[in-house]
Amino acid sequence: MTDPIIKTVIVNATPEHAFDVFVNRIAKWWPLEGHAVSASKGKPALAVTIEPHVGGAVYETMFDGNRSDWGKVLVFEAGRRLAFSWHPGTNSARPTQVEVDFESDGDARTKVTLTHSGWEQWADAAPEKRGGYDTGWDYVLGECFVNEVSN
Repeated sequence: MTDPIIKTVIVNATPEHAFDVFVNRIAKWWPLEGHAVSASKGKPALAVTIEPHVGGAVYETMFDGNRSDWGKVLVFEAGRRLAFSWHPGTNSARPTQVEVDFESDGDARTKVTLTHSGWEQWADAAPEKRGGYDTGWDYVLGECFVNEVSN
């Protein structure tokens, strides 16, 4: 079994605001030029969307306007918790899972914890897949998301 990836950041925002930025403004902070299915075709994606309800889709609008599904929302607790299956550009029958928790950390500060699990879906390829996401989440969550929440 491969251990989950756990990333934690502290942002200067309320949990409600941090959650709103993560879900409703994801297209503004997600690095579409390098962390998208479109990027594998040499062009940045146009957008990424999280439909804000259980059962909602997580998807990319590719450079050509086509949709590429990344996952499905499994848990949606506004201002507190979000979980979704995760399979961008891969087999939707073998998704991993991403959970993001938003916890108050004092006056207008929030501890955001992202847990990416389910690596056993990838069998022998799990360590390599996990390694790529481990550094990827440092950039996507630790830099891109944090910078957008701060604006």
